[in-house]
Amino acid sequence: MNIDKKMQIHAYKFNGVLYRTWEFPTIIEETNDYICLDLFNTHVITTNDKTERFFHSKLNRPTIWYFFKNEWYNMIVSKKGKKYYYYINIASPFLIEEDVIKYIDFDLDYRIPDARSAKINLLDVDEFNEHQIKYKYPKNLVDKLNQVKHEILEKFKQKKFDQYLNYALIYKRSNEVNHDKTK
Repeated sequence: MNIDKKMQIHAYKFNGVLYRTWEFPTIIEETNDYICLDLFNTHVITTNDKTERFFHSKLNRPTIWYFFKNEWYNMIVSKKGKKYYYYINIASPFLIEEDVIKYIDFDLDYRIPDARSAKINLLDVDEFNEHQIKYKYPKNLVDKLNQVKHEILEKFKQKKFDQYLNYALIYKRSNEVNHDKTK
């Protein structure tokens, strides 16, 4: 992938329905383990009318998104006020087709409310349980997702996510955009 390349991100439900699109985040780093995109000023479109984001919105705070090449999750790191937080989506490994990163979202998410926190919150368990029945998740998939939940907790306890709190990456594009506005 090319650094500074604009992409789209599509999140699907297990039944194949596209439910959220991020328009034109920028690739800011790629390693053997992940692709990292800057979401600052990215437009978000959600098609699920049961969500609070059933409208076109724009991310206006420094935010980066890691798509791991060999994991069943992806992770958003964002600055809100004076705090940095992590949001970990349990999801299928991603694939790229025609400049679009695509993945299946399995509803289960972890939120770490502050990077210095010893607290991690599991979110959307009811939605996961509902979709597990509605979309008929196979048993081996449910087993895999439960395994991933435990792996994330272990990595959190071992502070392995701290390496992704990269201030330079988080501010890279937001500083460029703000600098361009002052010219």
